[in-house]
Amino acid sequence: MNSKVKTDEQLIEEVNQYMEKYPNATRNQVVLHATGSAIRVRGLAKRGLIKLPEALPKGANTNWNGYFKNTSKINSSRKDMKRSV
Repeated sequence: MNSKVKTDEQLIEEVNQYMEKYPNATRNQVVLHATGSAIRVRGLAKRGLIKLPEALPKGANTNWNGYFKNTSKINSSRKDMKRSV
């Protein structure tokens, strides 16, 4: 058996320690910074052995829309441009 593979109890303890140290961490941050496999951490959460923070709604943590608000004006002006070859 590989001595580097953590048991579920060790993984649960490390996830709980991370969440205590960083109480405002998002679900993804907790999963990514856990010292075990992300699949195992999510599996433990599904089985109810650990409680991860709620997932953010899609698009909640992005401000890319601010960059693309006025693209319709740019695209319409490009249609009027003629290509010179």
